[in-house]
Order: sequence, then C-alpha cells, then structure tokens
Amino acid sequence: MSRQDVKIVFTASQSWFGKLIRRFTKSRVSHVFVQFPVWGQDCAVEATVGGTRLVLAGKTRHHVMREFSFVGGVEKESLINIMQYLGTPYDYTGILFLAWVRIAWSWLKLKITNPRWSSRALKCSELAFLFFKEVGVPVRTARELVSPEDILCACEVDKDTLEDVTET
Repeated sequence: MSRQDVKIVFTASQSWFGKLIRRFTKSRVSHVFVQFPVWGQDCAVEATVGGTRLVLAGKTRHHVMREFSFVGGVEKESLINIMQYLGTPYDYTGILFLAWVRIAWSWLKLKITNPRWSSRALKCSELAFLFFKEVGVPVRTARELVSPEDILCACEVDKDTLEDVTET
C-alpha cells in the first residue's frame, strides 16, 4: 500500500472552551487534529463539538501553534483505519471530568481514572492517541486521560518519526 503525507496540527482556540481546556490540562494547546490530502484538497479528521468529522483543513486551522509531519509519510491503510471513528460523538462528560481527574492527579498525587470516560465517545486528543497507536508513535498517557499537551509532547520527543514543520 502507498504512503501518504500526514500532519498532526495543534491549535490554541481563543474560545472559552479552548481556554478552559488549556487551563485545566496545563497545556500550550487546546485542540489537535490529523491533516492529509484527499483528492488534492487538504482535509482534517478531528473530534470536536458535534462529533468526529472529516472537513477541509481550512475550516479547522485557526490559531495554529504547532505542526508536525510524519517523516516518510504514513501508510494509507492507517488513514483508512482512523476513518472508522467518523461520526463518533464528542465526549462532553469525559472532557469535563478530565479536568477534575487532572487536578486530583497533580495536586493530591492521586492516580485515578476518569469515571465518566466513554469508549463510545471521543475527544480530540483521544482520536490523535488512537491514530498514534495505529502508526506506532508512543504516548505515555492512558487513552482516557490523554490531553492535547500529551500528544504534543509525544511529537516533540519522537524526532525519528515526526518533524516539526511549524511555520514561523
């Protein structure tokens, strides 16, 4: 199977929701999505308010903070596999409880799982986590606790697989 150019893009929304995510996850970014060309158009697959969707990348590329490209591309099969999540609902309750779990973890040093996490709903960092698992990029946080910052850290560490292509 052929290889495809793929980027992992991180944004820092100025909305109240984006600011809240950054504050409670101690993150530099509030959103992450996977970008790749489809029939000559740059598209993004993302988990966002309303659910997991495939859109033109221009629709979601606002306040881009960092971008990473896969060195040598990604097998098209991996992109096809990530498409199985299209239409998956957004994990609203999981994202709200994630903040409290993160607080308990950092302040009280308690290692607890997210009691409201659902395997039938996704947040953006979970979708990126599943994609990274598919292509073999390690992430050091459990799926139900992963934040955009965790995905960003994985990109910064894996310099053999991912190249920082952020425009300055």
